Amino acid sequence: MQGISGQASAVNSTIAAQGANASTSTQATLLKKALQGQKTEAAQLLQMLEGKGKIVDIRA
Repeated sequence: MQGISGQASAVNSTIAAQGANASTSTQATLLKKALQGQKTEAAQLLQMLEGKGKIVDIRA
């Protein structure tokens, strides 16, 4: 797992590398990919915690 901060850093680096040429749709696509990665990571973490007697509040 890359982690949320790693994903955000990768997105920011890609957008910065594209500079002024980065279209809004390209940025939106990159952000969607990062968010999907976060969703997947959260699901994996919840699965690891299942049955361990922990209460997990994932509300934003």
